[in-house]
Amino acid sequence: MRTVESRRIVLAVLVSLCFMAGIAGAASAAGVTLLLFPELAALSYDVFLRPRGTWARAPWMLALSPAVTAVLGVLVTRYLPYSAASIAICIVGAFIILKLMRSPIVPAISACFLALSLGEKSWLYPLSILLGTGALAVLSSTYRRFFDKQAAHAAPSAADRIDDEIESLPEQLLWVPFFAAFLGATYLLSMATGMRMVFFPPLVVIAFEMFAHADVCPWAQRPVLLPAVCTLAAAAGVAALATFGPGMASTVLAMLFGVVMLRVTRLHAIPALAIALLPQVITRADWHFPLAVGIGSTFLTASFLLFEKSSGAGRQVAQ
Repeated sequence: MRTVESRRIVLAVLVSLCFMAGIAGAASAAGVTLLLFPELAALSYDVFLRPRGTWARAPWMLALSPAVTAVLGVLVTRYLPYSAASIAICIVGAFIILKLMRSPIVPAISACFLALSLGEKSWLYPLSILLGTGALAVLSSTYRRFFDKQAAHAAPSAADRIDDEIESLPEQLLWVPFFAAFLGATYLLSMATGMRMVFFPPLVVIAFEMFAHADVCPWAQRPVLLPAVCTLAAAAGVAALATFGPGMASTVLAMLFGVVMLRVTRLHAIPALAIALLPQVITRADWHFPLAVGIGSTFLTASFLLFEKSSGAGRQVAQ
C-alpha cells in the first residue's frame, strides 16, 4: 500500500514538473514572461497530488478566478500608485470576486496583488494567466479522469479533509481584524526597509490560510519553521535563475527543490512553491529577494504567534 502511495506521489510530482516546464518553455518562446504565473506551481502541485481535492474538482474556477482577479490588479495598477490604499483595493477586491464567483481558488488573490507589485499595466497579463490556468484545468481534469480513477472514488483521508477545509473560504470572520492589521503593518515594514518584496504576493495567501484556518493549517501548527521554508524557497529560485537563466531548467529545478523541501520537512506549505518561481518574473532577482522574503515571513510568524496568544486569552475570558 505504501509503495502504491509513493508511486502516486512521484507521478503527481513528475506531471506537475512537466507542466511547469511546458509553461516556462512557452513563456520563453513567446517572450511573455508572465505566462509563468508563479502560483501555477502551487496550483499544479495540488491538483495532481490531490485529483479529488477542492481545487481539482473546480476546473472552471481554477481556469477563470486568477484571470478575473488579475483584471482587477491591472485596473488598479493603471489608475492608482502603489500604496496602502491600492493594496487594500486589490486584496479586498479579490476576496469579493472569489466570494461572488463562489471560487475556492485562494491563490487568485496573489494574481491580483502581483500586478500591482510588478507595476503591470498590460492586458496581456490576465490573458497570459488565463492561458496557463486554462491549460492546467484541462490537464488536471484529464489526469483525474484517466490516470487516477481509483483515488478519485476512494474515501478522502484525514489529510485530504484538512486540505479541503484550507482550500475553502471560511465562514467565521473573527480573524479578519488581525489579518488586516498584519497586512497594514507589513506594508509599513516594506516601506521602512525599502524592499517592496517584504510584502511578496504569496505572503497574502500564506497569511490568509494561517489566520482564517488557524486550527488546521499545516504551517499554522508549525509557524516557527515557516520563515526557513519560505526563505530557502526564495534562495533556491534566485540560485537557479542565476545559474541557468530564465526558462525551463531554472523553473523545474526551483520547483523541484521546493517540493523536496516540503516533503523532507513534512510541512505542506504549497504556497512556498510560488515563492520559488517569483524570481522568474520580478525585476531584481538577487540576494535582496530571499532577504525580503525572510523578513516578511518572520514578521508573519511573529504576528501569528501574537494572534494565537490574543485569541487564546480571549477564549479563556469567554469561558
